[in-house]
Amino acid sequence: GGGGGGGGGGAATLVRDLSELDLSSLGAEPHVLAFGDVDGLEALAEATYGQVVVGRAPAALAAKYGGKEAPAVAMLPFGAAEKAAKKAVSFAADATGLDAAKKGALASLPDSFVDKLGQGSPDMFFSAALTQTAAKAACLLFSDKAEVPPIFRSLSMAFEGQMQFGFAPPAMMAQFNIDRAPALLVLWNENEGKDEQDAQAGMKLTGARFMPQVHGKFSYGNIAAFVASVVEQRLQMLGAHAGGAKPAGGEGEGGRRKAAGAGKDVGPPPELSAANFEAECTQRGGLCAVGLLDGGPDNGNKEAQLAVLAKLRRRGAGGPLSYSWLDATCHTDFVAAFGLGETDLPTMLVLSPGKARWARSVGAFDAETLGAFGNGVAAGRRATESIDAVPALQEVDCASVARGADAVAEDDALGDEIMAEILEEERREREAREAEAAAVAAAAAAGGGQDEGGVAKDEMSELQRMEAEVEQCGVEDLLCKARNEKQLKAIEKRRQLEEKLAKIAKKKKKAKAKAKKAAKKGA
Repeated sequence: GGGGGGGGGGAATLVRDLSELDLSSLGAEPHVLAFGDVDGLEALAEATYGQVVVGRAPAALAAKYGGKEAPAVAMLPFGAAEKAAKKAVSFAADATGLDAAKKGALASLPDSFVDKLGQGSPDMFFSAALTQTAAKAACLLFSDKAEVPPIFRSLSMAFEGQMQFGFAPPAMMAQFNIDRAPALLVLWNENEGKDEQDAQAGMKLTGARFMPQVHGKFSYGNIAAFVASVVEQRLQMLGAHAGGAKPAGGEGEGGRRKAAGAGKDVGPPPELSAANFEAECTQRGGLCAVGLLDGGPDNGNKEAQLAVLAKLRRRGAGGPLSYSWLDATCHTDFVAAFGLGETDLPTMLVLSPGKARWARSVGAFDAETLGAFGNGVAAGRRATESIDAVPALQEVDCASVARGADAVAEDDALGDEIMAEILEEERREREAREAEAAAVAAAAAAGGGQDEGGVAKDEMSELQRMEAEVEQCGVEDLLCKARNEKQLKAIEKRRQLEEKLAKIAKKKKKAKAKAKKAAKKGA
């Protein structure tokens, strides 16, 4: 099942809610649109992730896109863009209609970005791949099918310019030590960038193979993540900066944008607040990708971090992820709900408000790492955690919030106040105990001032003295047992107090270390 019509909030992770304005500025990707209540959209979106955009559109527009009335389904082939309404093909709003729309959308994907090998030598293909692409690499798909699969067509557009894509028949498998199809290889020249002697030795192909038992099943998301990781490694090896292709899903910076024309300016990522959280996250549908940053004036990297998020926002325009950012050192309660704090910044959370699930990025705060992470969550490849409810942002004047060393100083003052109260209570209880046990203490002093273990009374801790005062009672000495019962309760209370004091001392020590670190960072 999955998904009726209308603005279903975050109920479907990959299904987009499209307004009439959205429909007037679609990208080049093929679309399957549902007008009104249509079941099965989320399953369709998951099956065609990275290849077809699946969306819900206003029921009143069904006739404009070829349907008679809602519920209805329309398919927009690749490249329809501004002429979407004229090129729309209508289908029945049932499982058969959705399946036909899916097949039509996938069939419309062009294969012009893929070289079909098998006719003659592949030397020309490899010559172009290893010299004219950013990663100086080739991606080969060995298949016994006659046509290039839609997944590979989409992949070739998303990474266009990063590497060359070739479709190889079974007859070429033995040449590359491939024992069965389908198989996907990324190959490059092992001698590229080495010293002159190795370079003169000529081209020596080496590479990496997509292994389903390691990388997951053959799906767009898994293959795109694999290719993206190879591209990043190759660019690092070649001394280039990783940029250009979007790792998995949605628009790439290559073929699709060129086919659709220049992407519109989507503006900077919005800063989340109590006033706009619903509009920018909860009500958008899909997933919220929230950059958690230190928004304080002492963060010298803030602008660079916002630039990373702006790049992701441009890349992902129209995709399942809505990018924004949050001043995490201001909205500390929100961040703490996910078990995070200032030492975890900067990082990114991907939230599904409708499903009350979330995941946190780990690693570098750059567009490639965060983009691969976000797309991995959207494709279901990254594990997510549940939360009772996405916490609400509070109305906070972030300009007046104490941060860093100032915040730690406030914590210290509060800790000192709590400790003073505890110590005062402990002093009153100690005086009462000492008055009550004066006779016992005098008797113990008359016996030599030492306990049975030979430790002088004035060298004992408070807890040791209390334990030394427990009497040895006879079987029928009820008064002695009553005194001991009272003393044992006092001992337990003292033990709990010392444990509490130890925790406060530990917290203060940690806070001081944090303040010292913040002071060094601000220096």
